[in-house]
Amino acid sequence: MVARGPGQGNGSLMPPSRVKGEKGFSTLFSQSLGALSFNLVDLLAGFIFATFFELFSRRAWSIVAYPCVLTTRGMVGGVFCGRLTSGLWVGTIEPRLRGNTQAFRSLYLSIMVLSSLSALLMTCSVLLYGLPWGLSSQDVIDVVVSVVSTMALAFLLVTPITALLAFRSFERGLDPDVITYPVSSVVSDVLVTCCYTLVLALLELKLVGRVAMYAICLAFLAACAIVVLREARDEAFRKTLKEASASSAIVILISGLTGTLLNEINVAVGLGPEICTAYPALISTVGDAGSIVASTATTKLWSGEIEARLSSVGEHKHEVIAAWAASALMFSAFALVATLPSSPASLPSLMATFLLANTMAIATTFLLAFSASVATFK
Repeated sequence: MVARGPGQGNGSLMPPSRVKGEKGFSTLFSQSLGALSFNLVDLLAGFIFATFFELFSRRAWSIVAYPCVLTTRGMVGGVFCGRLTSGLWVGTIEPRLRGNTQAFRSLYLSIMVLSSLSALLMTCSVLLYGLPWGLSSQDVIDVVVSVVSTMALAFLLVTPITALLAFRSFERGLDPDVITYPVSSVVSDVLVTCCYTLVLALLELKLVGRVAMYAICLAFLAACAIVVLREARDEAFRKTLKEASASSAIVILISGLTGTLLNEINVAVGLGPEICTAYPALISTVGDAGSIVASTATTKLWSGEIEARLSSVGEHKHEVIAAWAASALMFSAFALVATLPSSPASLPSLMATFLLANTMAIATTFLLAFSASVATFK
């Protein structure tokens, strides 16, 4: 099967060398920066986090779970985007939401089940890190219901938006590998933060709120169980779940540690409004930059432009450097926006901290992203 070019969803086909030699660094950088610039909207998620911080901090587990929910939903979205955009390029998925191919249906349903599995794994991670707190049985139930309900609402809201974004960018001649995940993840972070805040607010309503949450949680888990029973023989469905589950577990363990550290910082010195405001944008930008590297690498692997080995990263250096440079610029912008309204004097130190964090996080993320693309392709 040959690959299609952007804007050719139903028209002529082009050979797999669709991007080889066609994109210079300036083009890659501008597209990466354009995609990552949407993370400025993530400051809205941070603003919500900062505004409702008192609600988040009422329970020891709720601050820990917040980075887990953001990161895990981002991971699920990354799996969906990577396979969706690659499917658009090679022609196994058509750029339409209704009446699409079997490959799209299998992908969509597998992401639904992956969302529920990730929610359950996330619950285990939060509870594991929360053992020293002496959580009660009611706390355990609250964690399970809150996380599953948030992931259920996020799946229902974010997944169709992501698909539509990929389809429209492909039809209009933009590169969905570069555009789809960064833009959709911003929407995801804002919606996930709203959903998580709503869920925490429902907990405050006692009986009425808990009944609503239990209904959402049980309905979603039951629907996922039915999907598993009906799609168990679908090879594409099983393959997506199998390949994504391992990376999901790793991401959840790491994000659980991140959430624990965030909570410890809050306990020790408190989280200032600048950190709260910038936090979702920072972690989203790291994930988005990693997704750009992984998604473009996956497409190159499928089109035969690079070989499935780690040493091929040298042939992918333009995408890597462009994504890193764009992310560093965005980290600087986040520091500027977060400090100017309240404490402009802290800008130099905060920017230095953000850029140091960017260097360490991006290097690790890029290595993991490229390695995962190669391993998944093999």
